[in-house]
Amino acid sequence: MTSNVDPDGEYPGTDLAYEIAVESYSLSERRWDAVHQRIDVTLSFVTTVTVAAPVVAAAVLESPDFASPLLFAAGAVYLALVLVALVARSTGSLRQLSPKRLYEGWLQLEETDFKRRMIYWSGEHADEARKQAYGKTLAATLLVGLFAIEGVLFLVWLVQGA
Repeated sequence: MTSNVDPDGEYPGTDLAYEIAVESYSLSERRWDAVHQRIDVTLSFVTTVTVAAPVVAAAVLESPDFASPLLFAAGAVYLALVLVALVARSTGSLRQLSPKRLYEGWLQLEETDFKRRMIYWSGEHADEARKQAYGKTLAATLLVGLFAIEGVLFLVWLVQGA
């Protein structure tokens, strides 16, 4: 099978690499959406538990100590958790090739050169997206750790009030 893109055979893998390069943008978007969804779901779950803990304490304990330093510490951990989630969720962005940039600088290129340039830039953008998603994944893991600390504080508070 010969490539209609590279008749000289200098870059025989151009067609295959081009397909992977174009798909890498979709992969980056799916990765980006998945890590944002993980942050959102974690924040929603933690908020539910944070709101429910005092309600459960009021229902279970005779007179829960709502002025306890442990409860305030749990609240402070929750605020730190929200701050981490907001920063992780709102920083960074995915880079993609602009159709305007393609129009202004790439339309005059031969098909092989066009595809080679596309392969290069999709690789650059995919590497950047992977690094940013990794940072957001670390933030999501930090959220889980902060939630564990908050949960321990709530449990100690509940046990002390019992």
